[in-house]
Amino acid sequence: MTIVFIAKDFSRFSVLVDRLKQEQDVELVPVATGAAGLEKLTNKPLDLVIVDEQLDDMSGIEFVKQFVNVNPLANTAILGSLPDGEFHEVTEGLGVLMQLPPQPGKQDAENLLAVLAKISGLLATPTPKANP
Repeated sequence: MTIVFIAKDFSRFSVLVDRLKQEQDVELVPVATGAAGLEKLTNKPLDLVIVDEQLDDMSGIEFVKQFVNVNPLANTAILGSLPDGEFHEVTEGLGVLMQLPPQPGKQDAENLLAVLAKISGLLATPTPKANP
């Protein structure tokens, strides 16, 4: 599983990163700016992009708005503190999985992994049943 972090301060992700590293076959890729992320991740296969709420060159929401145009099938999560209704309103139609708190903890990592597992289960090809 490839997970990309886009942020100017990666220290805020330490607990989340520690938990994600416990999963098998996880590759964590840091990217410092939105522009670098857009350039580096265009049409690249990846499982998740986690975006800080404010990057040096744009907001996390602005990044996702641009990102869906260059990699529309990638899953995204944004760090932030917007009320649920407002978050839903500003991210509607962008395919954002969830909002993580500004300093995500272990339970946030568990919730994120549960959402990813659910999506993987929905996308998995069903195994044909043998005829008895």
